[in-house]
Amino acid sequence: MRIAIIGGGPAGLYFAISMKLRDSAHDIDLFERNAAGSTFGWGVVFSDQTVENLMANDPVSGRTIADAFAHWDDIDVHFGGETITSTGHGFIGIDRKRLLAILQQRARDLGVALHFEHEASDDLADYAGYDLVIAADGANSRLRTRYEPHFGVDIDWRRNRFIWLGTHKLFDAFTFAFEHLPEGWVWAHAYRFDEADDGEGLSTFIVEMAPETFAALGFEDMSQAESIAKCEAIFARYLDGNALMTNAAHLDGAEAWRRFPRIICDAWHHDRLILIGDAAHTAHFSVGSGTKLALEDAIKLAEVLGRPGLALADALVEYREERHLEVLKLQNAARNSTEWFENIQRYAGFAPIQFAYSLLTRSQRVSHENLRLRDPAWLEGVERWFLGQAAGTPADDAVWPMFAPFKLRDMALANRVVVSPMATYSASDGLPGDFHLVHYGARAQGGAGLVLPR
Repeated sequence: MRIAIIGGGPAGLYFAISMKLRDSAHDIDLFERNAAGSTFGWGVVFSDQTVENLMANDPVSGRTIADAFAHWDDIDVHFGGETITSTGHGFIGIDRKRLLAILQQRARDLGVALHFEHEASDDLADYAGYDLVIAADGANSRLRTRYEPHFGVDIDWRRNRFIWLGTHKLFDAFTFAFEHLPEGWVWAHAYRFDEADDGEGLSTFIVEMAPETFAALGFEDMSQAESIAKCEAIFARYLDGNALMTNAAHLDGAEAWRRFPRIICDAWHHDRLILIGDAAHTAHFSVGSGTKLALEDAIKLAEVLGRPGLALADALVEYREERHLEVLKLQNAARNSTEWFENIQRYAGFAPIQFAYSLLTRSQRVSHENLRLRDPAWLEGVERWFLGQAAGTPADDAVWPMFAPFKLRDMALANRVVVSPMATYSASDGLPGDFHLVHYGARAQGGAGLVLPR
């Protein structure tokens, strides 16, 4: 099969690798408009499951990538003058430039022809000699745009503004730093990805804020250098004298600040053209899954194309069908996370520990009990704090928040369980009895706190 890949990011490179591993006879050309060493990101975060997928698909590049990872377990939330730390989260990160270099070399070793600084056409007619054309050219895909009616593209531009920067400050934990200025809330997402011992280690540092705060702080009228200097001043106490840096110096003024496009496509292929990675779908950076989705798209597409007896047209349909659910689950989690940050004022009145709990559970991928698996001591501290707040006195016991007392006007409730009798609740001598909460598998002593009449 002769294949043209447009875009030299992780999606395009890893698809080329995956296809060559399955059949070295494939003739693959990859076209990238930028130079081989150019990249406009900083660090990339992976999950343990993604690493396992890479190792299973290609142990050679998987091991090289794994050896270059930075590892950490903690999340630090700086809010309201306090630092709340939770552990057990198991992050791994790698320099995006290093990741691309590993994938480029592996692709070359397998016989993929890499063409850098090559502006590829967006017209399918110009690829008449190819059996497949892979659009791996990112969220702003020119090929997807050219044939947009065939893909059923839905782009939702999210409201917050953000800038993607780097710094030599090595953060010990995945760090969320929230600063409340007279103009509004400004926050940073920061994590290390290069642990060099020579002082040249690197961390990603993303600054985000609401559009109203962006305008009030005057970023619209600043050069990129002025924007970076302003961010350094806002977050000086976290940077320990280290500068913030850009690797997108070609963007000036407000262009350096972006809004995130959530992209959904009803179809992922048209004729010989196939979408992969961000060209097909995006997930907000606050859940750190964009590169994960791209790599797993590449594995799945190569797998279905190599299935014996499966016609090409059927393989392309199966590619989307088998990836769509996983992508949808991550996009839903990303939407929840995005909306949490877009509505930061809703949570700004929380105590720091409650704010941190809300932040950690914002995507709904991490539940109350999942936090217990990750960091039981921290979660029990949250439960004791909440019970103490509800009871008005320090608590020694850690109980689920739903079993904490609650005052409803002049009525004091023993817990926050409310039921309406619909043949699901029983009472003895007119008093609520004990009952089972099927979902949790637990018993609320004394019954529901409030029983509503029929």
